[in-house]
Amino acid sequence: MKKIFFALLSLIFFSFSVGAAAQTKEYPFKSGENMELIVHYKWGFSADIASVKFTFTEKSGEGKEPYYHLLAHASTFKFWDSFFKVRDIYESKFYVKDLSPLYFHRDVNEGNFFAKNWYKWKDDGKTLNAIVDKKGRPRRDTTFYEDVVIRDIINIFFTVRCLDFDKLEKGPPAPFTIALDKDVLDIRVRFVGREKKRVAKVGTFNAIKLAIAVNPKKGRTKDEETSVFSFGEGDGESVFYGEEKVFIWLTDDANKLPIFFSAPVAVGAINGRIGTYEGVKYPLTSLIKTE
Repeated sequence: MKKIFFALLSLIFFSFSVGAAAQTKEYPFKSGENMELIVHYKWGFSADIASVKFTFTEKSGEGKEPYYHLLAHASTFKFWDSFFKVRDIYESKFYVKDLSPLYFHRDVNEGNFFAKNWYKWKDDGKTLNAIVDKKGRPRRDTTFYEDVVIRDIINIFFTVRCLDFDKLEKGPPAPFTIALDKDVLDIRVRFVGREKKRVAKVGTFNAIKLAIAVNPKKGRTKDEETSVFSFGEGDGESVFYGEEKVFIWLTDDANKLPIFFSAPVAVGAINGRIGTYEGVKYPLTSLIKTE
C-alpha cells in the first residue's frame, strides 16, 4: 500500500477561470460545515481503512480580508496502523470574496514516506511560490506563473461545488489549473448525470455524478521531474492521467455536498463516502432514505 494514501487524499480533494460553467455568488456552504469521509479499500479483502475529518471556518485577521480556513486530518484506523500508518494534515486558506487562494500547507506522513508543501500566492492567485520537501529528494523552491488562477487541492474542493450545474450539464467540461507538489496540472470536470446514490450507513440521495480527467499542463510531459501521483519509488507512472478515471457524487440540492467518490489505484479498488456531517447551509432535501 506504499504511497497509495498519498495519491488517494489528493483525489479526495479533487472531488471537491471556471470557463463556460459560471461560478455562483451564493456559495453552497458556510462556516461550520464539518464532515468526515470514510475511506474503503478492496483487494482480496474489503474494509474501511481510514477517515478524513474536515473542519471549515471563516476567519479574519493577519491584516487580511475575511477568508475561509479548512483543516483536514487523515488517519488510518487503529487496526490498520500496524500495516500502514497514515497521519496526514492538509490546510488551506482562501478569500471569502471570490475563493481565490491565499495559503496552503500539506504534511503527509505515510509509513516511512513523507512529503510537505508550503504554498503562497500573489497576483490574484496567478503567481504561486511552492516550497516542496519529499523523502529522498532535495528541497525545491519554485515559482509558477499562469494566466489563470492556480488552485490547491482543497480550494478546488469548494470551487467545484460552486459551478453552475445547469450550464455544466448542457455545456463542455469545466477547466481548472491546480498545483500539487512541484507540478501544475490541468483538470476537466464533466457533468455525467443525475442518479440515486446509496451511501452505506447514511442513506440514499438524489445525486449529481461528475467525471474528472487529469493531465499535465501543456508543454509538460510525464518524463519531467514532476509529481505525477506515482505509487512506487520514482516509477514516474500515474493511474490518474488521461481519460476520466475519477468520479464523484454531490447531493442534488442547494448544498452540493460531496457524498461519494471512486478512483483507480495501482492494486485493488478504493472509494470514499461521507460518514458524518454537520452545519450544512441548506436543508438536505436530496436525502430520500436514511439508514
